[in-house]
Amino acid sequence: MTVKEIMEQIREGLTGEYNVDMVYLESQADKYRSTKDGKEIESAIADLAYEILPEDKRALLDKMMYIDGKRIDVMFHEAEQLLEEKKVEESFRLTEAIYTKIRMNYRETENEMYLSLRNPLEHQLYLYFYQPSKKLVRPWFDLSRMVLLHGYNLIELRRPEEAVRVINDAIRFNPMNVDAYFELAECYKVLNEPDQLLSVTKEALEIAVTPRQISHCYCNLGFYCVEVKDYDCAVCFYYESLIYAEHPFVPGELHHIYTITKKKITPPTREQVEEAFEHYNMKPGANPDVVGVITALAKEAIEKKELSATRFYLHMQHGLTNDPHIKELMDHYDEMAAHRDAGVL
Repeated sequence: MTVKEIMEQIREGLTGEYNVDMVYLESQADKYRSTKDGKEIESAIADLAYEILPEDKRALLDKMMYIDGKRIDVMFHEAEQLLEEKKVEESFRLTEAIYTKIRMNYRETENEMYLSLRNPLEHQLYLYFYQPSKKLVRPWFDLSRMVLLHGYNLIELRRPEEAVRVINDAIRFNPMNVDAYFELAECYKVLNEPDQLLSVTKEALEIAVTPRQISHCYCNLGFYCVEVKDYDCAVCFYYESLIYAEHPFVPGELHHIYTITKKKITPPTREQVEEAFEHYNMKPGANPDVVGVITALAKEAIEKKELSATRFYLHMQHGLTNDPHIKELMDHYDEMAAHRDAGVL
């Protein structure tokens, strides 16, 4: 289906009841967000949501979603494009306006807070780790991502102190946004604050949900260890990172350690790796709490016979555990999906 056809279908689903229709449009935005035309569809849905707004609500929406007549998501995509074109200062001017808008209009109150949790997994992890007492309000746009881009621009403009404050705001809008922790780690590298680097890396490990995220954390641990001259542990962490994902710069980092120590670099034993983690009060692998939440969501999806969600959670579970039993289940449901798509089921 074309975007036009999808939007016609979405429009046909409107009931004329404002509250019902807003929930419906939000669910449709979620449905298409990760598709090829997701950005265009999400923007069109936002236009439709504005179109059906009662007049008394438009003034508030204009205040929260528009800057000089331009919706903030449109401005954000322009900032992204400018950054791709290496026009950092021009992108910065847009993200600064967006950041100011967000800080002014999406403040936490005594009773509610705005959170841009991007999917059911992030939502469940947030509930598990934070057990919030306030009402969680989901903004129409991903505020964490928007704020994080402003932080990235500050890093590019060599203003890391300011970037730290901004990126912490990005984390506040989505504490499950691992990318924000990685950008914060880059700030601490530039600022030569190894203790802060270690702290934020441990925080990222607590919520990492993919092998690549875990690998990234271990690379940052390796960097930290080099900074504090703990070269043996650095070697352990760099090698451990390669178990989870390939990183082309790791061989260069290991060679850098060799040039400092003049010791031949060899893969560590499992015992040495375990000792390195124990030295920094950590254990290798994914956080068991994260694995537990994903396992529960996979079980729920299986019970509800939700094939897409089942496959999503089983793939995540296997990626973090490499459990052969999970692999069997994953292959089974992948085969079911292939048969369905082929029209066999």
